Amino acid sequence: MNLGYLLKNLKLNITGSRGFDEAIITSGGVSVKEINPRSMESKIVKGLYFAGEVIDVDGYSGGYNLSVAFSTGHAAGSSC
Repeated sequence: MNLGYLLKNLKLNITGSRGFDEAIITSGGVSVKEINPRSMESKIVKGLYFAGEVIDVDGYSGGYNLSVAFSTGHAAGSSC
């Protein structure tokens, strides 16, 4: 079997959630200390740009994380 088939046919049984407080935040990703905030370019690897939820910025869903995604996406796209 190939990986594509396995991933498409993976079945998971959801048994519950971790609650509303944990469901509304995004966390983790590339440290903001490693990114030039004007261009969103990596300070470590030239020519590598980051945007949105790959960046370690915590934000509530429903606007704040979208704001970060749009603004960092614009900065990265304009810079590369």
